[in-house]
Amino acid sequence: MNPLTRICLGISFVLIPLIPRPVLSAETLYFIYGPLKFPLSVDSLEIYAEEGRITKEFSFFASQFDEKTLIELRETLQKRHTISGVKFARLLRTPLMEDLLKSMGEIFSTHPNSNGFYAIRGALISAAIHQPEEGWTAIDVMRQFPTEGISINTELATKMMKNSQF
Repeated sequence: MNPLTRICLGISFVLIPLIPRPVLSAETLYFIYGPLKFPLSVDSLEIYAEEGRITKEFSFFASQFDEKTLIELRETLQKRHTISGVKFARLLRTPLMEDLLKSMGEIFSTHPNSNGFYAIRGALISAAIHQPEEGWTAIDVMRQFPTEGISINTELATKMMKNSQF
């Protein structure tokens, strides 16, 4: 191997780690129920939110709800929020909001059986900081989640909803 090739290879090994990599963002929701894991892409939810169209992938989940609940889900996904990212970050660091986020973190997490507190807080702050002029939505928060997927503990979510703890 000639010296020029060695120099080029040496430089490339030094520079490769410096090449920016795409940032992770949630592409899939994983609904965990006991040992079962049901995936749903964020894209399918976004299509439903924007167009009201139920994709083949979303149809299984949609069939579990009545029409009123589906309408409420769509409205929730479409709802826009506008708040300064800095003010929102400060608000999310108050003891009351931290307690709420820790409770939410038991349901929404980066991995099953882990608390998603920091991931949720980071996604909310990031969505608020990078919000478009018209504000951010739940879909934007999902897209800011710092992992490729969001694990959702459906048993705990159902239990909390029934006990009105959430």
